[in-house]
Amino acid sequence: MNKIQKFLGRFLIPRGFYCYSIQKGAREYCPFYFVDGTKRSQENGYCSYIGKGDWDINEEHPKIVEINRRQPDGTYKKEMIERIRDSIFWEVGLLFDACKECGTKLRGGKYE
Repeated sequence: MNKIQKFLGRFLIPRGFYCYSIQKGAREYCPFYFVDGTKRSQENGYCSYIGKGDWDINEEHPKIVEINRRQPDGTYKKEMIERIRDSIFWEVGLLFDACKECGTKLRGGKYE
């Protein structure tokens, strides 16, 4: 991200957790948010502000994750598991659903 883009982001990126704001009952999307029609439906969001798409974010997550698995006696035990695509342990980018990945102006939105 260059300095101009970072400067503009302070003014153009909507407040809140989403890549849009609600203006007069309609969504007004962030100018940095795009949908790539050539990608899978839940992997097609792209943010030019951070220069990443869901597909990039998905590849960045570790393939092995540590979880606390509840044992039959009610205690928890740390386990290392391999993530399997599309399972509950698969961390994904949420740009496809217009959820912010940039971390900019998260506070103060209508849906906070």
